[in-house]
Amino acid sequence: MRQAQRDFGYVLRSVTRRWGVYALMIAGTGLALTLTLIVGLFIRSELSFDRFIGDSDRVYLVSALYGLENKPLVGSDITPAGVARWMRADMPEARQVTRLSPVEWSFTTPRRIARERFFWAEPNLFEVLNLPVVVGDVKTALREPGSVVLTQRLASAYFGTQNPLGQTLTTRYNLKLRVTAVLKDFPANTHMDREVFVAAATPYSVLSLHDANPSYLWGICYTYVKMAPGVRPETAAPTLRQLTHQNWQGPNNIPVSYELIALKDLHLHERGDLQMKARGHVDTLAALSLVAAVILLIACANYAGLVLAETDERGAEMALLSALGAGRAQLLATVLRESLIVHLISLLVALALTERLLPYLNHSLNLDLKLWTSPLILIAIMALITTALAVLSALLPAIIVTAPSAVRRARLRTRPPQRWRGWIIAQFTLVISLLIAAQVVSRQWDYALYNAPGFDGDHLYIVPLNDNPWINRAFLNDIEQMEGVAGVAQAFGAPTSNFVRPALVKGKDGRVLSFTRNSVSPDFFDVYGIKLSAGRGLGGTFTEVVAPKEVLINQTAVPALGFASAQEALGQTLEYETDRTHMRSRIIGVVPDIRFSTVHYAVPPMMFDGFDRFFTHFSIRVKPEGEAETLRQIDQVWLRHTVGTEPIARQAFRDYLTSQYHDLHQQVAVSRLVAAAAIVLSALGLMGLCVFLTRHQNRELAIRKALGAHFGDLLRQRLRPFWLPLLIANIAAWPLAGFVLQKWLGTFAAHVPLTPLPFVLASLATSACAGGAILLHAVWSNRSVRTSLLRQDA
Repeated sequence: MRQAQRDFGYVLRSVTRRWGVYALMIAGTGLALTLTLIVGLFIRSELSFDRFIGDSDRVYLVSALYGLENKPLVGSDITPAGVARWMRADMPEARQVTRLSPVEWSFTTPRRIARERFFWAEPNLFEVLNLPVVVGDVKTALREPGSVVLTQRLASAYFGTQNPLGQTLTTRYNLKLRVTAVLKDFPANTHMDREVFVAAATPYSVLSLHDANPSYLWGICYTYVKMAPGVRPETAAPTLRQLTHQNWQGPNNIPVSYELIALKDLHLHERGDLQMKARGHVDTLAALSLVAAVILLIACANYAGLVLAETDERGAEMALLSALGAGRAQLLATVLRESLIVHLISLLVALALTERLLPYLNHSLNLDLKLWTSPLILIAIMALITTALAVLSALLPAIIVTAPSAVRRARLRTRPPQRWRGWIIAQFTLVISLLIAAQVVSRQWDYALYNAPGFDGDHLYIVPLNDNPWINRAFLNDIEQMEGVAGVAQAFGAPTSNFVRPALVKGKDGRVLSFTRNSVSPDFFDVYGIKLSAGRGLGGTFTEVVAPKEVLINQTAVPALGFASAQEALGQTLEYETDRTHMRSRIIGVVPDIRFSTVHYAVPPMMFDGFDRFFTHFSIRVKPEGEAETLRQIDQVWLRHTVGTEPIARQAFRDYLTSQYHDLHQQVAVSRLVAAAAIVLSALGLMGLCVFLTRHQNRELAIRKALGAHFGDLLRQRLRPFWLPLLIANIAAWPLAGFVLQKWLGTFAAHVPLTPLPFVLASLATSACAGGAILLHAVWSNRSVRTSLLRQDA
């Protein structure tokens, strides 16, 4: 008991005497723990995608694979409607199969009218996807035609505080939908991007139409299957492939194979065509884990450097405790106990700061991170991390300041060696590495958004087509006449969307190549500001299912087909098979490689035709002058042609592109946050060291001041101890950061080059930060030097 009281008294006296140092320690360690908490919450969110769905480890999304046999295949999250029928009939290991087909219509109630994205859903949907329910019987909710199930959020939006059960939603063609159940709101970490489910038994649903016509076998739906216990998805895929070949009808492209992806693994699975939401990457999680570890190491270096910088004072205290009978083990325990107290206080600061920051992060990054979902587990994990950090930060400094030689020097009042330099080198190395990484990640983000597409995306807007072709035609005619519209075109998808319309093309040497096929209107490339490399553009569009007479190819297709140049390809006949039909088309033009996939993938060989049945989007380029007014007029034209029943779904191309790079956007935001935190941590550590160095140099600086030294001379004296550690840190950080970033950039098929500029800027920023921190302290401490001189004169 007495020992505990003595230890507490020692810590209390130490804190009172060195409160400024402890404030720096708590600030630095608290900031590091805050970032670690945020990174940990994000990683937990990514790893727990769709875990709120019951049996998410037994429910699989069926992915159709397209391409050439024995070649890398492209997966599509959507499958033909017939796949589910064949599984139900002839695949007993598939216990339950269900489908969702995405649609976008307007929904209306007296409280709200909105263009809503929803699913046609089969009656057994909630037996396969066990979604949490608030009210209603989900087992029977979708059995009757015209039934609709929606989440709490949308039920409140459409019906307010009324009981939603039995209420009516009015949709396109004045069709009435009756609410039969309400689901709990979905968490942000789910692949499902729609919150409304309408009974597919409704006669006018897409699923009903396809089931009534077995030859309709183009991809329209997401197919989910719950497998029998013990059945491996790898064994089910070949069976499904065999069933497909036995039952396939019609001219559509037939999948080469299938992959069954467990819902719990879907988010971190390789990207797929027409995925509901942008997927994450394991590389991102690994990078964030590394960043969190680096930040904690910087905090360790900060703490250790501050302890070692005051070796004189610590040594004197250890000498006093030793004289009172304390052994080496007790001295070590005293220093470690002090470290643990500081780190636990820092943890409390981190928890409070994290609570404040999470709302802003969730809003800016479209996340839903929550701190206290599992409070006991959170506290236990953070307590373990904090304890380990406290020991790691203080163990080596404790060994040094409690060593017999340190105690002996304190008694003899001799100056200790400057061991803090090594910790400064380590800190500067980590800070420089993080700053380099932040710049390279930001440059890759800018490249993906502005350079990689291959065209100017500013003042460009994407609008999905209406289901009614007459409305589309009238809308197109009207906006083409607008003064503020520079151009409008139609196409299948929009650049940087992933899609699968494969064509198997015979090259000049007889090899079969896998091409991606797209359909665009003749003015598509003009709207996107793309000049043809050779030849001319398309002359028009066609509606009948025939071989296009003329096609364009992209630049990548030229050497793939065996042509030496774009000019050589002009006029050549392209033989290919698509939709199980042999076709011949003449190449009339070559276009540059605009990117119809994200930078994670290489630009494939592509062909472009004018088949207007595949058009899904308008692309509208607006003149910069009066852009807001032009957009308002476009919206009014859409509402006029839809009779006010369907709001326009207009999206700026830059916003659309940002959604395609959701994971990269998160990496950029986190890297910038971490870089700022690293600079703050570095500045805090340097300020603390300046305090102690000034304490040791105070008499010397006072004498220099008395001899006529100017402020600049004194500042150079303060800066001198830091230049060598900074130089060594740069020598260590550059190759370390270069190696890691080269690996990271290698995960992209298209990326920025690793140039010297980020390295130089990071070194300059770190030097400026160090110099600024020292300068601020020099200005502040110059007064104390003056005070010291005045006292000596007195």
